[in-house]
Amino acid sequence: MPKINPLPPEALTWLAVWPGVRGLTIGAAQLARRLQEDGHTMFAMAHEEHAIDRLRHREGITPIWARPEAMPIDPCQFDVVFCHQSFHHFDAPRTLSEVARVLRPGGCFSASYVVRDDSVPWVRRLTALLRHYDPMAMRGEYGHDSLEAIDACKYFPEVEHRAFRIWQTISLPDLQQLVASQPLSRNLTESQAARLRDEVRDLFEHAVRPGENLKLPFQLLAWRAWVNHDELTAPVAPPETGISIDV
Repeated sequence: MPKINPLPPEALTWLAVWPGVRGLTIGAAQLARRLQEDGHTMFAMAHEEHAIDRLRHREGITPIWARPEAMPIDPCQFDVVFCHQSFHHFDAPRTLSEVARVLRPGGCFSASYVVRDDSVPWVRRLTALLRHYDPMAMRGEYGHDSLEAIDACKYFPEVEHRAFRIWQTISLPDLQQLVASQPLSRNLTESQAARLRDEVRDLFEHAVRPGENLKLPFQLLAWRAWVNHDELTAPVAPPETGISIDV
């Protein structure tokens, strides 16, 4: 099945806020590469050794081996901290405190998730079809609910939200593969699986003109949160010698 482009240029520009920023990504090495290609000075944090090894071979990106709950970084080092599709993997209060500490005054925490958009009629019909077989099908647990912690965080009193629409072209074989990859498919008998394939083909053929493909919609949900250091327990100030990162 073809992969979608989860970071369209207009969304990447919105998340980066300014041209030529000094930025840090947490848990999103691919995002660091995209931002570096767009002219930003990038540092990329990962807590897995294999991810750090891949980043060491990427010219123009400084890797940092750490978790975002405990960053080995001096205060006020970055214009923007980015987190894509991974915030739910971290302890939100500790991560947000650390992100606030390493942002410069007026800096921004930009977080995002790609989620399926179920508002399109044919997607609603597909969801209803699959839930005949499994009521939990296509529930869409992406982890994006974790971003609500940003809205409630005292270190980020001003938060902006945007949603960017992304379309993925999907053929009948792609759609059949998508359905086959659902957990419910493992529990179907052979006859049930055959009937479901026929039903998916009928849905596809009634949703498009002959010879055309469907468009599977996604949304990139994006948060920009502006830091306020007044609420931090300890005062923060950039070191006199400039940026200093212990790795």
